[in-house]
Amino acid sequence: MSMDPRIHASLGVNPQLHQRMVPKLMMVNALLVLPLHQLLARIEQELSENPALELDEVPASADADWSGDEGGQSLTNWTPDDEEFDPFARMAAPVSLQEHLLMTLQAQGLSARDHAIGERLIGYINDNGYMEATAVQVAQELNAEVEEVEAVLARIQRFEPVGVGARNVEECLLLQLRVMEPGAANRLAQRLVETHLPDLAARRFEKVAKDLGVTIPEVKDAHEFVKANCYPYPGERYRSEQDGGAVRPAEVARPDVIIRQTEEGFAVELCRQDAFALRVNAFYGDLRRQMRRAASGYSDKSRDHVRDYVGRAKLFIEVLARRNWTFASIVKTIVQTQWEFIQRGEAHMKPLTKAMIAAELGISESTVSRALDGKFAQLPSGRVVSFELFFDQSLPVKERIRALIAAETDPLTDEQMARLLTAEGTKIARRTVTKYREEMNVPPSTARGPLAEAK
Repeated sequence: MSMDPRIHASLGVNPQLHQRMVPKLMMVNALLVLPLHQLLARIEQELSENPALELDEVPASADADWSGDEGGQSLTNWTPDDEEFDPFARMAAPVSLQEHLLMTLQAQGLSARDHAIGERLIGYINDNGYMEATAVQVAQELNAEVEEVEAVLARIQRFEPVGVGARNVEECLLLQLRVMEPGAANRLAQRLVETHLPDLAARRFEKVAKDLGVTIPEVKDAHEFVKANCYPYPGERYRSEQDGGAVRPAEVARPDVIIRQTEEGFAVELCRQDAFALRVNAFYGDLRRQMRRAASGYSDKSRDHVRDYVGRAKLFIEVLARRNWTFASIVKTIVQTQWEFIQRGEAHMKPLTKAMIAAELGISESTVSRALDGKFAQLPSGRVVSFELFFDQSLPVKERIRALIAAETDPLTDEQMARLLTAEGTKIARRTVTKYREEMNVPPSTARGPLAEAK
């Protein structure tokens, strides 16, 4: 019997948001793409740069409700026990770069075949974070297609540290630039890296400017952008940022959201809500109000200073709230569709696409993709998975194939399983059954059963 469990989302914010201007939406999108640790770093940066912004250390009321303005969604605040808050709080022993990458790979929910490719690729990543093998070489070693290897490598290159798995400096820098907030300097920086990196290194700015049809100051600004925001050796950056040269356990495939099962249904909780509780500093807020009432007594410079910082603080708070509301709404929609999978396992996965979520929420499919890319969810079982898992429509079929094989008396051929599945309503080709069986590491019919044992 189907059911529609209620879903709560705990965010600790109270946004009343409206789509008023493109720059604001661009800021939301820039925050939306960031996984948890990068988002926390961005918040810390804003707190350090803006004296009018501060953390609100007063905990939100457990009874507080808030609603977003899109689609009339209502999300109820819910706070877990403190000791259960951080799923990695009790993990011990730091891990190396390769261990970190392997743990992140494990959390992706990949097929056995893609996981094996990923393990082999990670084995070829050196201490600087660069790939020391070609896709062709790995494909030959594993009897795989080059396209399969390239697809898994592209996924690894989205792991932290950004740029890991690159095959040269150009690719490493481009991987980093492509995840940053878009802007004129970033766009030009990508063109420079793709076409004129040796000229940049030699500071031949005039030649680059002439070749690309831009000004020398623009080239210099883009060059400074690369130097300020990118690093050529991801492995070195990784080690320099970690205590004792290894990643902290809490940063290994850390969930961005926790899905809990409660008596009332499912709870969707964004991790590290304490970091999202921001407010305008009381001193700056009072000073801004006084300046508005007083026609004199303050210099133009003082007025500009206070107005700019207070305005920036309010904007960041609003943008962060919209980012969290959008992300939570997307996760809530996923849970509403896939609650049976979450509760009962892979055989109960429902058809779901990012386009379906976008249509449900009235947002673009690209927004859904940005929100979920590179992020993880912790299921009620404690398992941490990539959000891509919720869109894998092969899982129910694989589970059914697994059940057919477990119940067989005489080994079923792939063709026979394809006919059985088609008769049950799952139209599938024999070659697809073969592919899924191989991904599950199940031997063919000739290697199963009494006949195989006799050999």
